[in-house]
Amino acid sequence: MYKESSEHLLLRIKELEDELKAVKQSFGAKSGLVKHLLRNAKGQTQEYLSVIDTDFTVVELNQNRLKQLTKKRNEIIGTKCYKAFYDLDKECKECTVKEVISSRKASRFLKSYDFDNAIKFEEKTVSPILNEEGVVERLVIESKDISGYYQLVDKVGQREEFFKNIFESAGDAFLIHDSNGNILDFGSKLPVLLGYSQEEFKKLSLIDIDDPRYSMKIDSRQEQMKDKDHLLFETELIRKSGVRIPVEVSATLIPLQGEKLFFVSLRNLEKRKKVEEDLKISEKRFRTLVENAPDLIMRFDKNYKHLFVNSATKTLLNIEPEEFIGKTHEELGFPEHMCKFWEKEMKKVFLSSKLKVVEFSIQIDGEDKYFDWQLIPEFDEEGQTETILAVARDITARKLNEKALEDAVKTKDKFFSIIAHDLKNPFNAMLPIIHILKENHVDMQREQLSEMIELIDSSVKQEYNLLKNLLEWSRAQTGAIKLKPESIELRQLLNSNLLLHRPLAESKNISIEVNDAVDYNVLSDKYMLETVIRNLLSNALKFTETNGNIKIHITEDKNQVLCSVQDNGIGISPENQQKLFRIDTNYTRLGTKDESGTGLGLILCKEFVEKNGGSITVQSEVAVGSTFTFSLPKAP
Repeated sequence: MYKESSEHLLLRIKELEDELKAVKQSFGAKSGLVKHLLRNAKGQTQEYLSVIDTDFTVVELNQNRLKQLTKKRNEIIGTKCYKAFYDLDKECKECTVKEVISSRKASRFLKSYDFDNAIKFEEKTVSPILNEEGVVERLVIESKDISGYYQLVDKVGQREEFFKNIFESAGDAFLIHDSNGNILDFGSKLPVLLGYSQEEFKKLSLIDIDDPRYSMKIDSRQEQMKDKDHLLFETELIRKSGVRIPVEVSATLIPLQGEKLFFVSLRNLEKRKKVEEDLKISEKRFRTLVENAPDLIMRFDKNYKHLFVNSATKTLLNIEPEEFIGKTHEELGFPEHMCKFWEKEMKKVFLSSKLKVVEFSIQIDGEDKYFDWQLIPEFDEEGQTETILAVARDITARKLNEKALEDAVKTKDKFFSIIAHDLKNPFNAMLPIIHILKENHVDMQREQLSEMIELIDSSVKQEYNLLKNLLEWSRAQTGAIKLKPESIELRQLLNSNLLLHRPLAESKNISIEVNDAVDYNVLSDKYMLETVIRNLLSNALKFTETNGNIKIHITEDKNQVLCSVQDNGIGISPENQQKLFRIDTNYTRLGTKDESGTGLGLILCKEFVEKNGGSITVQSEVAVGSTFTFSLPKAP
């Protein structure tokens, strides 16, 4: 510890008193020690914050500063800081703004001015705000009113006790060293900060705790303080454990009896650095998240102009993000009715300051797109909605699925109402016949009995076919029918089905011809293919007149096999052709001998052919006939 005699101590106090007196007389003379002692005392200062650009123009200030100036915000914003705060026509002579812009490091200075016929003192800290390229864009000015300290000093009789209390009660750690780096004095907080006892710390020099290899060398500090008595920089102190901690160093040159002493204030930056690092990481993650988000993310001001947009505009709207900035939707050329809608919804949020969610659709590149739009209010210091963050999510797929589901439900409802009607019809025909047979079968002639039995047989077969097709269709819909593709000889399968239909063909004297094509093998599920052939042959026989003919053609086309069933029957009109293969129409009609249909046969054909990787088409002309053609993959 640096020890002083009583005489030396009195001389030191005298030096401090003289310096304080000089400050009071000049209202701005440099007094580093007093300035730092006063700056770090608690409970006496009032903080004023303001933000300026590099041209000294005020861009923002806090409420404390605004109240102090007793002016309206719009009278301050946009004016020069020296004009707004001190009614000067040029920058303050003590100002270090240009120095901060050049060095990109914070700086402090003392400012005195006349306010309401009283001299006021402010300690000002100017801190740079850098952009991504490291260039100063804005400067934050922290002003502390320290006038009260000067008044307080006048009232303190015991100067030594006054300075000692300030020295120990301040929030920062302090030390005094000479030009060789010898520590002459220190506050009690510094040993605690670095993990030493008081006795251990007395034996250290500046180089033990502030390694010049990682800091500003002592001679460099002295060189930079030739023209000013104060220096502000950051370094890392070395704890007893060897761990380094970041600190802000505020060094003041104190001339004392021909020697150069340095009063050093050390502020622990561990928490601030951690917060800054966390903030950088958080900001990076947030920017990565926003830029890669599939949703449209935008920010609007009260004039509905875009302040920010993410890169999703390119993907969803085919517009580069930079084209949005500073423009409204109308200026970007969006449809007028949509611009009015968007501005109307944003206006509601600005007025209510409440989150709002709406849906809208817009045509993009000829296609309708649907969006879920969240409007989130963002508030200023006074709690008023200043901007709106808008998140638009593309819900086109969901909307189309909802519409498809709605259409499917309507289609199936209609289908089942038709099926219910068709199931009931055969019973309506059978019940009266059965009643007559029950009451009169004893007295009825053989011919009458045969006729009634034939009618019952026809109705039962119709009901059976309908139930069979309905069962097959429902099994296909629920996945109960599992697709088991295999290599099948198409001609052989066709011949076996022709045998089943021969009795009906002979009863109507209809000839069936099959072209002499190669017996192609197709890759298909055998059960499903049999169902397709059975239904197409059955329909052809049903709608062909007596003495008609049916032709079956098997050909190949690249990697597919085509099978056509052609009849010269009654044909189908173009409008009725549109109803085929559709579950919502259930198109059916009576055959040439009043044979009834189920309405499900062609629906099953289409579903089974497509499940096996093929397709089915129809060509027909009324009174000329119809040709149904299906394709299937050729077996390897």
